[in-house]
Amino acid sequence: MADKLTVVACIKAKDGLADQVKAELTALIAPTREEPDCINYILYQSPEDPHLFLFFEAWTSKAALDAHLQKPHLQAFIAKADGLLAEPLDVSLWDEVG
Repeated sequence: MADKLTVVACIKAKDGLADQVKAELTALIAPTREEPDCINYILYQSPEDPHLFLFFEAWTSKAALDAHLQKPHLQAFIAKADGLLAEPLDVSLWDEVG
C-alpha cells in the first residue's frame, strides 16, 4: 500500500471557549487544503459536547504531514493552544492497509 497517512486529532476547548476554538480551527481549513500533499482535511464538532472537535486528515506521506506541521498557519494556532484548549491535543497516526 502507498505511504498515505491518516491523522485523527481530537481537540477539547476550555469551558466557554468553544466558539473561539471553532473559529480558530475553521481558519486552518482553507490554507491546509491548499497544501499540495493534503488529500483530506475535515473538521467535526461533537453534537453532544460543543467543546469537542475532531480533525480527520489524510496526507500523501509522513513527510507531507511533517511539512504541514511547520506551516505558519498551524504554528500560529499551536502558539495559542495553551490558552484555548482544556487538554493537550490527542493525535493518532494511521497507515492505510486496504
